Amino acid sequence: MKYLGIEISKLRAELGISQKELAKDICTQSTISRVEAGEVYPAIDTLLKIALKLQVPVEYFIEMLFHKNVMESEMLIKEIEHQLKEHNYKRIISIIKNNDIDKDNVWLNFYLEHILITAHFKLNMINAEECISKLKHILNFSNQTTIQFRFLHIKINNTIANVFGEIGDSDKCLYYYNKILKEHIHKNYSDYKIYETLITVLFNKCKILYDIKEYDTSLETANQGIQKSKESSFMFLNGQFLYYKGQCLEKKAAPLEEIKEAYKQALFFFEFQELPFYIQAINQNKKQFLH
Repeated sequence: MKYLGIEISKLRAELGISQKELAKDICTQSTISRVEAGEVYPAIDTLLKIALKLQVPVEYFIEMLFHKNVMESEMLIKEIEHQLKEHNYKRIISIIKNNDIDKDNVWLNFYLEHILITAHFKLNMINAEECISKLKHILNFSNQTTIQFRFLHIKINNTIANVFGEIGDSDKCLYYYNKILKEHIHKNYSDYKIYETLITVLFNKCKILYDIKEYDTSLETANQGIQKSKESSFMFLNGQFLYYKGQCLEKKAAPLEEIKEAYKQALFFFEFQELPFYIQAINQNKKQFLH
C-alpha cells in the first residue's frame, strides 16, 4: 500500500493535478488522500479509473501489489533501455549482473534474460543460432500470462526477427515482423506503450525490405509507419521513416519534388529531436535534395 500510494501521488504531481481533480468522477478526495498515504487499497474499478486518469496501464499498479521493488525495477529498465539506444552492451551486461532487485519478480527476470541474450549476441559471445534458440525457449516455456505482460512476447519476437535480418535470412526475418504486425497492428490497446514497439517493428520491416530491393513494399511500410506515428503520437522514428521514403522514391524515379519533400521533412524531425548522426548523414548524402 505504501509504494502504491507514493507512486499515485508522484504521477498525480507530474501531471499537475490536485487530489480533488484526481478524485472527480472516481471517488471522494478523502479516499485518494488515504490511498496516497498508504492507509487503504483502492477497489479494482477505482484503481482502473485512477490509472486511466494518470495515463498509465492499470497493470503497472497491479504489479506494485505483488512486487515490493517496482519503482526500483522501473529505474533499472529505464537505464537498460538508455544503454540499448547507445549500443553499450558491455555496460548492459554489467548492470544486469550487478542487479539485486526482487528475484521473485518473474516477469522482470524474463525481461532481463531477453536483454542479456541480446547483448551476448551483439558482442559475439554467442552465435545467431544459439541466440534465437534461447529467445524461443523464453517464449515457449514461460507462463503465457507473464510473458505477455507489457507485451514482452512481441519484443522478443522482434529481436528474433532482427537476428535473422543480421545474418541475411530476410525470409524468416520478414516472417516474424509480419506475424507481429498481422496480430497486433490493427487492434486498439489501452496501454499506449505497445504502439512504440509496433512502430519499431514497422521501421525494422521497412529497412529490411529496402535492403532486399523491395522498394514498393518498403515505401508502403514507411507510409504506414508515418501514419501510425501520427495516430499514436509516437513520432520518435518519423524522421527515419521519411528518410527511407525518400530513398524508395529515388529508386522508383518519382518526381523530384516528392523526393525533396520527404528528405526535407526527415531533416526537420532529425533537427527537432537533436540527432546529430542522422543530421550529418542526410546533409552529406542527400544535400542535392535539400535546396
